[in-house]
Amino acid sequence: METPKPVETEQMSDEELEEKKEKKKAEKLLQNERTRVSFERLQLAWIRTSVTLLVVGIGAYQYFFERIESGRTGFLKHLTGSQVGILLVMLSFVVLLFATIQHHQNMSKLKETYPEMRKSISSFLAYIIMAVSFTLSLMVIFRL
Repeated sequence: METPKPVETEQMSDEELEEKKEKKKAEKLLQNERTRVSFERLQLAWIRTSVTLLVVGIGAYQYFFERIESGRTGFLKHLTGSQVGILLVMLSFVVLLFATIQHHQNMSKLKETYPEMRKSISSFLAYIIMAVSFTLSLMVIFRL
């Protein structure tokens, strides 16, 4: 079975060349959009992880606070529930901060080859959750 020979560009008409260029441009646009969406999904996964840490931290803080209020002691002598809660809430902030920095770097690099790229909605969400996490950290630390 013979393999077809590639069509020479000299034999192609101007319309065919233009159509081929448009097709390549559309494929590149689709490839860039897929990359952008994968960066958004990764950022959303980090947001989900951060929110989980935040909720578990608040839950641990509240649970152990209620244990102390009812007169029961903690499970460990040197590590209280409030310390675990504070650690998890602050870890939530740090994880999301590093993920957002990485996301911003990836999006900036993609912006070089894909200037018509849309703004990242997940970055906006990450900033909101970082603000909440930071505020809760301060509230817990200073017992507000």
